[in-house]
Amino acid sequence: MRFIMIETKQGNVAINPQKITSICPHIIGGKTSKYVFITLGEVTLDTKFTDVESAVDYIQRAPSVSRRS
Repeated sequence: MRFIMIETKQGNVAINPQKITSICPHIIGGKTSKYVFITLGEVTLDTKFTDVESAVDYIQRAPSVSRRS
């Protein structure tokens, strides 16, 4: 199982990218905000990504989280 770090408004979280079900812009009052949501099943993360393309690119290229000595 692979984990990557995602920066959210609440802090950094490690996620399994295979569990991502959707990546979408945050829409408030009919207007797209500057942030992106990542959904993992029933959990939604309010990330600091500014567009869907950047989020997808990062997820594809992100290094795996590993234990540091």
